[in-house]
Amino acid sequence: MNDIHDIAIIGGGASATLLAWTLRARHHRSCVVIDPSDRPALGLAYGTDSIDHLLNVPARGMSAIADEPDHFLRWLREKIDPNISADSFMPRALYGLYLQTLFQQAAPTQVKARVISCLPDNTGAVLTLDDGRTLRARQIVLALGHFAPPVLPAIDAEVAGSKHYHHQVWAKETLHSIDPTDPVMLIGSGLTAIDMIMQLRSTGHTGQITLVSRHGQLPQRHAPAPCASSPLIEPGASPPTCTAYLRQFKAALKQGLPWRSGIDSLRTVTNRLWADLPQNERARFRRHLQKRWDVARHRMAPQIAEALDSELARGTVRLRAGHLGNITAAGSGVRATFRHRDQVDTINIAHVLNCTGPNLRYDRVASPLLQDLFARGFARPGQGGAGLDTTKEGRLIGREGDSTAPIFTLGPARQGTLFESIAIPEIREQAYDLARTLDSVLTAPAQNRLMECCA
Repeated sequence: MNDIHDIAIIGGGASATLLAWTLRARHHRSCVVIDPSDRPALGLAYGTDSIDHLLNVPARGMSAIADEPDHFLRWLREKIDPNISADSFMPRALYGLYLQTLFQQAAPTQVKARVISCLPDNTGAVLTLDDGRTLRARQIVLALGHFAPPVLPAIDAEVAGSKHYHHQVWAKETLHSIDPTDPVMLIGSGLTAIDMIMQLRSTGHTGQITLVSRHGQLPQRHAPAPCASSPLIEPGASPPTCTAYLRQFKAALKQGLPWRSGIDSLRTVTNRLWADLPQNERARFRRHLQKRWDVARHRMAPQIAEALDSELARGTVRLRAGHLGNITAAGSGVRATFRHRDQVDTINIAHVLNCTGPNLRYDRVASPLLQDLFARGFARPGQGGAGLDTTKEGRLIGREGDSTAPIFTLGPARQGTLFESIAIPEIREQAYDLARTLDSVLTAPAQNRLMECCA
């Protein structure tokens, strides 16, 4: 291809859609989106067909447009039902339809392929596709979404290659091989595990489900809570330490602020508070507070929580705390051992589903493009090895600490520098800011060329 595009977005999920829409609607810029999927805009999160998979944020908080906070709610009332409540938890499949609408409005040029190489030059970058074609663009954006979970060392090689182990639980064939009465074990007890329980039950599965995670804790549920007038921890108002942050949080609770209100009040400042923490304090948070934060922050829709409570009460779903020992073949199924304190437990199951969440070690995922960028020195891992290292604008920082390549990213990849970067409220802000940055970067050279011509 000899043409050069202004902007090429690699990836076709929610992050790519929000950016493409913002570029078109707010800056009148077109872009090319490169992704092999037949269903653009959905990605893993919103590609589900199950109506039992609900958003874990009410409709009022799920606008994809940064400067129109009620955009999703207006779309629902116009397209689905004028009486939908702002506090409703809608099916993720419906949100996928909303994203597809935005993708159509953005009208990007679509290229169905995978990018396997990105080589910056003096005009932008040359992208090599897996079908042998090349594509040139002045600015590149990585909107890569989520990768498969990391390999778990506890799983025996024989089991890992068998029909009893399911590494990528969102693959459509995952549940097809599970008989209705098969006992199933889910590794992990977060929102992915909850989704799998709901999907299993919606397909007629009645067998025993066991959730095993290190702490044996489930996400909290959403419940009505008043909105705080301001963040309960203001950036710069206290020493940047975990102890100081926690002390302020506990003081607000003692004064009567509901914990849900306190958590929600921090959404707009979480990344700034995180940026203020020195590296040793971030490490302390990861060790001692991360799980407590995740349980409180990433909540279940009330309907899901009620269904799960009913299953737990009947014993059809069990929650176990423990460290996985090993998972080995046993007869027509598998045997799993796990240790909790001084006790070792063993259970026999027919299927194991890995619900531990996406792999954040981008230097270890099976992506030829990322391997190419790391090898050439145009990218390096973020803090603690997670995601990608970026500037505050989202531009990739290379191996030598430079940020000169015309390559940006948004969404999950920015967990290498940001604390919150996977939810729509954060991604829509990134898309808004990045669209403005790209427009500015592309406008400046054009103005310079015009000045040179007129001189």
